[in-house]
Amino acid sequence: MDASPPISLADLPLGARSRVVAVPPDEVARLAAEGLHRGDTLELEVALPLGGPVVVRLGRARVAIGRSVAAGILVEATDRS
Repeated sequence: MDASPPISLADLPLGARSRVVAVPPDEVARLAAEGLHRGDTLELEVALPLGGPVVVRLGRARVAIGRSVAAGILVEATDRS
């Protein structure tokens, strides 16, 4: 089985669905409080310009994540659509 390598959440294309494979250790508790955990499936909805935050959909919730934090979150594609 060939799997694509994980990429940074900050580099995920808009509308792409992915699964979280790694979260920066110093952000685990804060992101968990927002509802984001390793293994969660998410969709990138918005990437604000000029280094602004990204907004992801986690189930029915939306979560804004600072771009520098998103850069440390690794995800892998769950589909190609």
